Amino acid sequence: MRIFAPVGPADHDALRSGAARIALETGRPVWGVSDAARAERAEEDVEELEYDALQDAVFSALAQIDPRMRALVLAGDVPDGSLVDASEDGGAFGLRLAREDALVVASAHATELDAAAAEVDDTDPALLWFDASELPAAIDYAEAPLR
Repeated sequence: MRIFAPVGPADHDALRSGAARIALETGRPVWGVSDAARAERAEEDVEELEYDALQDAVFSALAQIDPRMRALVLAGDVPDGSLVDASEDGGAFGLRLAREDALVVASAHATELDAAAAEVDDTDPALLWFDASELPAAIDYAEAPLR
């Protein structure tokens, strides 16, 4: 399943090495389009649903970082059996890792706004897309303070 996983400084070293996979620990919150979310919003196509799941992951990431930093979220794939529903905590697209697994990274998404600016304008934090081969550049971008 395609999931969206906010990443922080603890993940940066592994990603800086150019690893195409990153370990995700049991219980880690992630966002994705589960069968239940798809059934609930059957009139929308998968791309729209995945965009909404990505946005939920981004807003969660923004809430957990230094206000002067940008959020970074990875998009990637894990086996469906690695995930359990966490919609009570993470909204319609909330999931958790049921067991440790590795995320096969497809891309990274960094906010143009830092967390403080995104909090003021909570509509759309404007995301930049980075290919999996550009993970070190995505981390450098996300870590560079705007102020």
